[in-house]
Amino acid sequence: MRTKQVEGVLRLDVVALDPRPAIYLVYDGLAGVSQRPILRDMVDELGRKGPQELAKFLDTLRRRHSGQVHVYFADYVSYGIGGGDATSEFFLGTFLILHEAARPAGEGPAVPEHLALFRPGGVERLSLEPTPN
Repeated sequence: MRTKQVEGVLRLDVVALDPRPAIYLVYDGLAGVSQRPILRDMVDELGRKGPQELAKFLDTLRRRHSGQVHVYFADYVSYGIGGGDATSEFFLGTFLILHEAARPAGEGPAVPEHLALFRPGGVERLSLEPTPN
């Protein structure tokens, strides 16, 4: 049986904004998907759809404080001896996204506004504030 190497994001769709924001994210392959920065890929793909799509999703996350990303992957399906193979989408998991507001330095260590994605390998964080050059 063959497993397709991840080449990147195949498709991203905003499934819902209300009552809870949800994203449908499909990777082109399975091998290596556990090492992918899912949150970064999601924000990058939303940005490619246009700044208004990213802004709408982030504004909803700020109001609702949480959302979900439904992750799928495209991998090979064998049709048996002599039948060849093709690709099909398979479910990987649904992961929680939390919006965490900035915390000023006076209340402990300063923390910039960021998103946190909870997945089996741990928590992935992505700052929403631009990094100084």
